[in-house]
Amino acid sequence: MARGGVRPGAGRPRTKPKPTPALPWARIREAAEAGAEEPEIVRALEISEFALAEPANLTRFREEIARGHALLKLELRKTIRRRGQRTSKGAGSVNALALQARNILEWDKQLPSQEQEPDLGTARQRLRDLFAKLAQARTEIEGRPVTALELLHRESEMDRPRDVAKDA
Repeated sequence: MARGGVRPGAGRPRTKPKPTPALPWARIREAAEAGAEEPEIVRALEISEFALAEPANLTRFREEIARGHALLKLELRKTIRRRGQRTSKGAGSVNALALQARNILEWDKQLPSQEQEPDLGTARQRLRDLFAKLAQARTEIEGRPVTALELLHRESEMDRPRDVAKDA
């Protein structure tokens, strides 16, 4: 009869740590170069949250996407430059390039200094009309005449903080 030593099956079962799933870096880079955003890539390539929970994977994932977007913009700029150097026959769709330039490179966007001031005359009239419609609707709901001034007074009372000592 043997005594001591390890008994077969005794103790806790050995568990291996779960390996971090390898992400499809080439496909992620490809999708980013096509202009896809993070949520699209995660959904399309079925990347699990567990895979992106590891900081190293998440950092590399975001770097790949940023690099892909930068490459997309660079390639689009090169295409626009080549298109500008070609002759007009068989050069491709200028409208498609212009649309991509507006959307991806943010060309042709108005600068804040170029925005026009709002026309206060029409804004006042629209506000008057809106208050008249609101007052008419409240009149129908409450069954008594309600003015726009009364509506404004009600709104101002709702926004004012109440004094606790007064209410008690």
